[in-house]
Amino acid sequence: MQKHIRKFLSKKKNYNKIRYRPPQTKTNSNYLFINSQNGNDMTPINTKITGVNNENQISFKQNNQNEDSILNNEIKYVENLRIQNAVYTGEVLNGKRHGNGIQVWDDGAKYEGHWENDKSNGYGTFYHTDGDVYQGNWKNNRANGRGVYISSDGGRYEGNWNDDVQDGIGEEKWNDGSLYKGNYVMGKKEGYGEYHWSNGCKYIGYWKDNHFNGMGVYYCNDGKKYIGEYFDNLKEGIGKFFWNDGKVYFGEFHSDKKEGIGKYTWDDGRVYLGFWKSNKQNGLGRYINPKENKDKFGIWVEGKRTQWFDDAEEYQNPSSEYFEDYQKIENFDQNFNDDNFVEEKIVKDI
Repeated sequence: MQKHIRKFLSKKKNYNKIRYRPPQTKTNSNYLFINSQNGNDMTPINTKITGVNNENQISFKQNNQNEDSILNNEIKYVENLRIQNAVYTGEVLNGKRHGNGIQVWDDGAKYEGHWENDKSNGYGTFYHTDGDVYQGNWKNNRANGRGVYISSDGGRYEGNWNDDVQDGIGEEKWNDGSLYKGNYVMGKKEGYGEYHWSNGCKYIGYWKDNHFNGMGVYYCNDGKKYIGEYFDNLKEGIGKFFWNDGKVYFGEFHSDKKEGIGKYTWDDGRVYLGFWKSNKQNGLGRYINPKENKDKFGIWVEGKRTQWFDDAEEYQNPSSEYFEDYQKIENFDQNFNDDNFVEEKIVKDI
């Protein structure tokens, strides 16, 4: 399961930045990575993008026009004004782009929308040379506020932006059918969010720096499920793992493996409670079989029992070499409650 997670996250590094617009010449190091289809689709942006609040767009333009009408005596309309490596057509104020206008760069990129004090401010649309499109709010030449970014291969991000990076609540979709919805901080998934893979697996929980960090729930497409703590995409801390045949492990994880103290329950009611290392029983452990009325302590090495203790003094006596481990097992059994590791206490509506 974790191999699949790491493979996915390594491919989608999410350098979620679309810098320096306008002007805009996009390279692999400065644009939002999302994968999809529709390579050379020249459909108008209002047709391509669904879910944009057209009422807000109309209201915004009306507000801009009302604002500009105050200065109407000074606003002029120009055509084909050469500005460095671009041509501008639209409204100007005191020699600066101000009001509604269109600017086309020599490489084919285009911005169409509102300007203020010679910069893109307000609502506008930027068309990249490779077919990617951003439509939304701008401040001082950068995406700020609510906006939609559609990649030429069909990927899509809709949500909040701060200085050209995703920041706040948003939803991102890829052309393979996977999606993320949740919180971003300066271009990275951080806070509460959920990720759905195209194969049916999903993760719902907390993120930091684009990685699973904190409490979360991972659902496998084969019925397995993990509820517990993560650190940098790996199970780390206390967690509960469910197999699709009814077996359950509740206990400690380290570097994605069962390690420390844990309780393993078979589907027929048998229980092992004790020490683990690298996913195998290793050390002092307690074995319970209700059907045989059996409750015994023993020693396990790499998943195999090597001896039974017939006398409790062998591990309960303070002078025993196993006494400290026995106390740790008893402490875990008495003080760690797996009732807190249920989906309802972690999963919430984003």
